[in-house]
Amino acid sequence: MSAMNRRGFLGTTLVAAGTFASAAPVKAAANDTVGVAVLGAGRGANLAAHFAALPDSQVVAICEVDAARGQKLAERVQSISGKRPPVVTDFRTLLDQKDVDALAVATPDHWHAPATILGCAAGKDVYVEKPASHNVAEGRMAVNAARKFDRIVQHGTNLRAAPHYEEAWELLRQGVIGKVLMVKAINNQRRGRLAQREDEATPAGVDYNMWLGPAEKRAFNRNRFHSSWHWNWEYGTGDIGNDGVHQIDLGRWALGLKAPKSVSAMGAKLGSKGDAQETPDTMVVTWEYDDLLFVYEQRDFTPYRMQGHRLDNDNIFYGDQGYLMIDRDGYRVFHKGGERGPVGGEKWVDSPRHFQNFIDCVKSRDRNELIADIEEGHYSALLCHLGNASFRTGRRLQFDGETERFVDDEEANRYLARDYRQGFELPVI
Repeated sequence: MSAMNRRGFLGTTLVAAGTFASAAPVKAAANDTVGVAVLGAGRGANLAAHFAALPDSQVVAICEVDAARGQKLAERVQSISGKRPPVVTDFRTLLDQKDVDALAVATPDHWHAPATILGCAAGKDVYVEKPASHNVAEGRMAVNAARKFDRIVQHGTNLRAAPHYEEAWELLRQGVIGKVLMVKAINNQRRGRLAQREDEATPAGVDYNMWLGPAEKRAFNRNRFHSSWHWNWEYGTGDIGNDGVHQIDLGRWALGLKAPKSVSAMGAKLGSKGDAQETPDTMVVTWEYDDLLFVYEQRDFTPYRMQGHRLDNDNIFYGDQGYLMIDRDGYRVFHKGGERGPVGGEKWVDSPRHFQNFIDCVKSRDRNELIADIEEGHYSALLCHLGNASFRTGRRLQFDGETERFVDDEEANRYLARDYRQGFELPVI
């Protein structure tokens, strides 16, 4: 990042929003209702529904660059809570509002960390969807901002809220399959094609400049807008950061893994040849740790379940005495020789537990009780970013977990940060 890109974030963005980085954190009283502003009406629709339904939170604003979509979500919130929140297009105008205690960030990936950092600096707590960042450098900045401004920041890896995962991790700690030597995270599903489209005039009611935010200014294109942005490097992180991050997060959480020593990745567009998607639909990534390999498999061309698996996405832990398979519905243990071991879990439902946990921690000010603290989200996103960097450079990369940079590889290090458009710069925190 150049000095020009670093300098203007607090001086330009926060002042434009009428807020200051020194804003004093406000501790919510135990009986207070937490006011939540929801950023984004795509994935944000699910977040808004949960926060509107909880007894001790209230959706006090919707931020959406597509006015029609924002108004539709406001109507839905009203149908749940009886109160219709106002709709704005620039979330920065909400940062000095006293009724906004927290931001729920469900924007495209390239806005996740900047919105989190801005929210923390303005004294707001943050629920940020996965992945925590668009690149490694801003992910670390988000962690630093949460700590510097004493904010509660929950990451949207909500599968962690299912109790059977903690049960399974305890079995691993007890040695149910012996020493774990390999972990495999599997993301297997069918994605649609992304048709080639020409640039066009920005539709009425859409603030595309705000949608682009930190990214380079470009003409409107539907391949760079609702949902399609996932498959564009400028705004998304591919399916490894979109859906694969859930399984990567689970494998990493189970064993307390942080940064790896090295990463190697291969990928291709096998089910999406000829379409406008930039990111690979098929990937195999390997992260190397001491005495452990962590492998990620992605197949976005498969309209079927995997042999021997109950669901499309799964994690497998391979030990020297057996293996454990786990998905969002439960876990199964298999000992050597085929003998069955413990099983547990129940069918997954999108429960409010993850969201209630965030609200509880906002009120208690105890980040240690968070199910998925921002630093946990950062490390899971980091693995995704390293996999993408290895794929894009075409080589195995050595990584320094202390500096969070690749070793002696400036080409690869360019993928760990980005340039921020004037008016949307980030500070060094």
